[in-house]
Amino acid sequence: MAQRPSDETENARRREFLKNFRNFDANIRFPAPYTHFAGKPLNAAADKGWRYDALGYRNDIHADARPASETLRVFVVGDSTLVDGESFADTVPGRLETGLKRVHGEGARVYNFGAISACLNQMIALITTRLMDLQPDVILIVGGGTDMLQPWSFDPRAGYPYNHFANECLYDYVFDPRKQDGEAQDLTFDGLQAQIFQRLENLRALTNWQSDLWEWEVVRQFELSLKRLQRLAPGIGAPIRFLLQPAVVRRAERVGDEARAVSGEFLAYLDRQYTRCESVLSRLDAAPVPKAAFGARDLTRIFETDNRPIFTDVVHMTFDGRQTMAERLQEEVSAALGGAVQPGA
Repeated sequence: MAQRPSDETENARRREFLKNFRNFDANIRFPAPYTHFAGKPLNAAADKGWRYDALGYRNDIHADARPASETLRVFVVGDSTLVDGESFADTVPGRLETGLKRVHGEGARVYNFGAISACLNQMIALITTRLMDLQPDVILIVGGGTDMLQPWSFDPRAGYPYNHFANECLYDYVFDPRKQDGEAQDLTFDGLQAQIFQRLENLRALTNWQSDLWEWEVVRQFELSLKRLQRLAPGIGAPIRFLLQPAVVRRAERVGDEARAVSGEFLAYLDRQYTRCESVLSRLDAAPVPKAAFGARDLTRIFETDNRPIFTDVVHMTFDGRQTMAERLQEEVSAALGGAVQPGA
């Protein structure tokens, strides 16, 4: 049974939580049906100037009914690694679109469905509730890292959205009909922070957070999500490729700021979890074949021996990293289609 943390440890965790509390930003994680959150629709992240489309994703053009002019339509689903970039053209999906246009003509269009902090379950919900009816030719999912990273710092329950515990706390406070007026405390900002932090601490105790058992449960839920996606794929109407995303932990030698990206303890945790995720993919027996409904690739080591600075933190990439990633995704699109697509085909 997990021991209760000392007061000193709990105070340190609270200080860390308060430092991260500003990340609960409604502009970049606005409540969205089924998918839990996306960017605030038709708005911009205040400190970044990113523009979001009507669904809350970083596209200059909203994905709607497919026009005849789109001879190739590719959806890229993932987390904040897809959102990074000075403009849409600078993001991984934007760079992928540039590469596809060179090969397939101006009719090639890529849509970016990256949501900051999104886990695999959110990505699956997005595909089945919103994207599959929009006639994509290929759907690429770049993920896995968030499923390992988020439970360490935020909601510790494997497979849950990163801020789910905070939403539960708000609903419990505002919408619990059993509470009498006299029982409800004034909802000050400091009081709200305290309630949310205490809920986080309670969940960590209940899940045996950071124990061996907890680590394996994180991986188990990731595997269950991936198998669910594999079962759903034949009914989606477009080939789906899951790509286990690269991370700094798989660098043979970390360059520059990469060496200070994460603590040694966290790096050791990621090393264990990424090794286990690689095993999940090998057990899945889902080697992509042309036009197959589902396939999975392990991209974790594509930067292993690259001597350039690639990562700005655990999974986010530099200009060079985003370009290499886009080129790798272009290969996946071509393979999923079973060969080159001719303009106008």
